[in-house]
Amino acid sequence: MFQITLAPAKDVVKGSDTSKLRYKLTNIELEYETIYSPSLAEEALNTYNSGKSIPYEYVHYMKDATFKKDTDSHMSIKVDSQRLSLKAVVLLFEDPYTDGARDSEKFIFPDITKVKVSVKGRSNMLYDEGLQGWDLWEQAYRFFGKEKSKPQHMDMKKFYTQDKFGLVIDMRTTRDPTMHGSGKSLMGSNEGVQLEIYRKAKGSGTMTCHVYVVSDAQFNIMGRAYMGHSN
Repeated sequence: MFQITLAPAKDVVKGSDTSKLRYKLTNIELEYETIYSPSLAEEALNTYNSGKSIPYEYVHYMKDATFKKDTDSHMSIKVDSQRLSLKAVVLLFEDPYTDGARDSEKFIFPDITKVKVSVKGRSNMLYDEGLQGWDLWEQAYRFFGKEKSKPQHMDMKKFYTQDKFGLVIDMRTTRDPTMHGSGKSLMGSNEGVQLEIYRKAKGSGTMTCHVYVVSDAQFNIMGRAYMGHSN
């Protein structure tokens, strides 16, 4: 089953009367690979019939919250999702936008000075003194950054000053991106992850904080039935 959620028309289509705005998607197709070799086809069928597990990374949009730029110097965010392997919590901050004119790649730096992290009611030992403003780039790069020999499309200047910011709390026990299941377990706890974000109260108007949870998951093919579940 494929579930697709489309943005409201007013967020992607320009027009004077937002109640009459419409759009539709056409020519949506699924791509399949065809195996013509009988021996390879038999091998694939045997794998399918005997069952197979496919690990992957699951990104869940949890919630959003609105804060005032000029008065909210402290922001509290709680992530209480039950996860067997929580890899990271990602927060994106966005300015208000005019309907139909949103820049989907613009995320502001909300002048963060410190982030304190607690897991299951206890201060995270790695961040016991809190993350300082200059630590945030290292956290984001540690999780999303590529190898040094690969092309880079992000740097510290863009991250802090050119509306490419994202607050990343890396919960893995190892930096190896191929290691599946190295995240923090939140099962059986109502405390979850608590973020206390301190910032300079400056600017005017409001900003929206979008909260994403990144976790390890596994897609299981069991005989001729299939089941997907997130960890």
